[in-house]
Amino acid sequence: KPIYIPVDPEIIKRILITDFEYFPNRGLYISEEKDPLSTHIFNAENSEWRNLRAKLPAAFTSAKMRKMFAIMEKLSKQFKENLDAYATNGTPFEIKSEISRFTADIIASCAHGIETNIMKKENEELLKQGRSFFDNQFHISKVLLVLTIPRHILVKLNFRIMTREFEKYFSNLFQNIMKYRKEKEIKRGDLTDIFIRLNEKHDDERDFSGNKPIDPINDIEFVSHLTAFFCAGFETSSSTVTFALYELARNPEYQSKLRTEIKKILTKYDNNVTYDAVMEMKYLDNIVDETLRLYPVLPILPRQCAKDYKVPGTNVTIEKGTYAIISNMGIQRDPEYYPNPDKFIPERFSKENNAKRPFISHVPFGEGPRICVGKRFGILQTKIALVTMLRNYEILLDKKTSNSFTYSRTELILRKAGNVWIKLKHLEV
Repeated sequence: KPIYIPVDPEIIKRILITDFEYFPNRGLYISEEKDPLSTHIFNAENSEWRNLRAKLPAAFTSAKMRKMFAIMEKLSKQFKENLDAYATNGTPFEIKSEISRFTADIIASCAHGIETNIMKKENEELLKQGRSFFDNQFHISKVLLVLTIPRHILVKLNFRIMTREFEKYFSNLFQNIMKYRKEKEIKRGDLTDIFIRLNEKHDDERDFSGNKPIDPINDIEFVSHLTAFFCAGFETSSSTVTFALYELARNPEYQSKLRTEIKKILTKYDNNVTYDAVMEMKYLDNIVDETLRLYPVLPILPRQCAKDYKVPGTNVTIEKGTYAIISNMGIQRDPEYYPNPDKFIPERFSKENNAKRPFISHVPFGEGPRICVGKRFGILQTKIALVTMLRNYEILLDKKTSNSFTYSRTELILRKAGNVWIKLKHLEV
């Protein structure tokens, strides 16, 4: 099948935002019968997606983010305790696995209200199953099949993205959470609460149009949505933190500049890491933005054409059913917008430099109505991981880390081929 790959920022903007009605879906594999956990929000389409998208922002308001930050900050103490052991012994370690444990505990507590203690080496099976989400969802062979073979044929072939083991594990976990909350009448106002309410029939719960009652999601969809949020919530952020630390260790001048900002701002808050303090750290914003520019976790943004679309200013018509694949990694490394595009330069994202580029030249979370709904949450836990590490330790690359940077070729998500090993040196706080 032909695939349309736009490179003009104006056309990318039209596909993602202005003419969204022509490209409302990602066109990824969904089959409730053959692969029940494929029905999650990231794959959801049309009215099902619109109904979910209308309800989910309530889980990520500024007030909710402040409450979740308090949980993140509390969990960062255990994170630091684990890191202290490495720093004291001078032992090199593979950083992504440690960060994954931290972010997994965060998403489990903030979104699902459960204490997993993964940082204490408990619930290893949960971590293992969670990591397998991206291994399955974005394995290059499966992605190519989805993009080239019509969905109805894949269904007939009993095609699955997720393994039955994965499906059974998370079905048991989230069904038990829902049962427990309903029996105990627990209300936390979190993401799980929102999905429990969507699982029930409420005459006052309107659909995205506001005109008619919303149809409840079934138990399979309930499990599928929460599974996707848990898995995506910890794995994406841990990758971003790993890439940021890799670059900060290679560029000690940026590491020092960020640490200076962190310490200066924290002195205004009695050396307490608070939500307001972190929001004030503008150079930290630059570091995160530049990391996401160089290393967007998902380097492409797929969209499927819902009705024939004539590309403005061209003679090209994208036919219904055709995929438009936006390479956000490509545009984010375009030298027209980012001179020396392969070099890590946080100052690119100063206010002055941002004004010189089209905003669509930096879209690591997508853009438009289908922008990642958990963007604010992901960035916040990325920041608290970096603040915890930079204020307490000097970050050094270990010799086990390869100097040449190559990507894993078996997955569509961005991962370094070979692990990032670091060493930590204690600093006075």
